[in-house]
Amino acid sequence: MEPTENASPVPAIAQRVREARRRKDYTAQQLADQLRALGVAWDRATVTKLETGRRQGVSVVEWLALARALDVAPVHLLVPPSEIRYKPVPAAEYDADAVRAWVRGLAPLPGTNERIFYTETPADEWRDPGLPARAEAENEVSRYLVPGVGAARRAGLSLETVLAYIESQWKVSEALERGSGGEGV
Repeated sequence: MEPTENASPVPAIAQRVREARRRKDYTAQQLADQLRALGVAWDRATVTKLETGRRQGVSVVEWLALARALDVAPVHLLVPPSEIRYKPVPAAEYDADAVRAWVRGLAPLPGTNERIFYTETPADEWRDPGLPARAEAENEVSRYLVPGVGAARRAGLSLETVLAYIESQWKVSEALERGSGGEGV
């Protein structure tokens, strides 16, 4: 794909489909025939409209069928080469490599919540066996800490004051645990 500024999903899919179709030495009609065999009612004109930018949308089913018909992974149609910036959604732009890692489920997008990203990963996909427990613990802490931080900010407390309070409560908790034989309060 030619490096372009601010590529987005449908133009990226269109360009990548054209490249993959040509590599397979398919005509637009042959690709349409393959799609119809997969249950997607496209004709030669629909393929041509996509590739020339006159078709503005591709459904998830169509995207997956295109990948299957062209024998490529869906991510390779969706995300352009790494040398360009990419807009997976209209109001956010990232390096294509970051989007590819996100689509593959390998890493969250920059500026998004890493804890939630990894918490929502199916358990059998964890690459770090300790991560589920840490994510669960962070969820539990966040459930209480986030509202407290908001309340502290609304009350006009400084970060230093809040951190000092948390540290003092941490020490109290440790002392109570030691006093009860380390079994918790």
